[in-house]
Amino acid sequence: MSVYTLILEYDGATYMSQVEASNEKAVLNSWSEELDVCSIDGFPLIDAEKVLIGLEDQAPTPVQKLTNVWNLTFAVGHDLAVLHLIKTELQIDN
Repeated sequence: MSVYTLILEYDGATYMSQVEASNEKAVLNSWSEELDVCSIDGFPLIDAEKVLIGLEDQAPTPVQKLTNVWNLTFAVGHDLAVLHLIKTELQIDN
């Protein structure tokens, strides 16, 4: 398992978190399971489950000329959110 830092840009604000996952695809599942959408200003709670489940079908795009960095843009209601994924460590120190 590796540690991924996730940076979410939504509705003019930036939110950061870290999760452990085996690869950049699995990180979306881990992140969406741990995400507290109530802490994201303006996130439509009525659509939250649909939006997060939809991420499971998405594939993060590698950022050109960078190693272990991906991004993903997805719809949240009538807005767009940008999620950056960065593989930062092999594991979290306990």
